[in-house]
Amino acid sequence: MINDKIKLALAALVFAGLASSPASSSRLVSGLAGQNIVNVNVSMNMQIPLADDDPETMSAAQVDGRKLLYRLATSECPILMETIAKTCRLNSLNVSSNVRHQNRQVPLMLQLNGNAQFAITLKGDDAPAQ
Repeated sequence: MINDKIKLALAALVFAGLASSPASSSRLVSGLAGQNIVNVNVSMNMQIPLADDDPETMSAAQVDGRKLLYRLATSECPILMETIAKTCRLNSLNVSSNVRHQNRQVPLMLQLNGNAQFAITLKGDDAPAQ
């Protein structure tokens, strides 16, 4: 299983990366009271070294890794609302995990990837949709 210290360190690195990386967005006209909705896509990627190739260890690490990505996705709306969003809703979330073993010099790695899409209304965006 993934060590709790490693989980915390990885979460801190991912949060720092998410906070510093620009989010892609596109404007959509919404039927909700003429508000402009912006889609924000956030990608999360990390690699975690695994201790061994025991199937139970690998399976447990993948479950723990996916849980970590789910927690990161649910923590994104508060970050968006603290910075640019008046409202926020998670629209979609894609999560994948796989174990990679390239060669004997490179340790066994758990590769985690996530992509979340949020629908937000921007702070101060009270103008009618065009």
